[in-house]
Amino acid sequence: GIAWSGFDENYMLKKLPGIFAAGEMLDWEAPTGGYLLTACFATGKAAANGMAKWLEG
Repeated sequence: GIAWSGFDENYMLKKLPGIFAAGEMLDWEAPTGGYLLTACFATGKAAANGMAKWLEG
């Protein structure tokens, strides 16, 4: 996955502005157990919010 240091607080890749990451693209070490889908959906929503902010300028 992508290291946390590789993207900003809006889940946008620092080296590729306009490209966002979420879910299993992220390099996380977490005991998510059965909550992996929830974590994927949550980071997807956060990345979508980041995209909206970026598109608004």
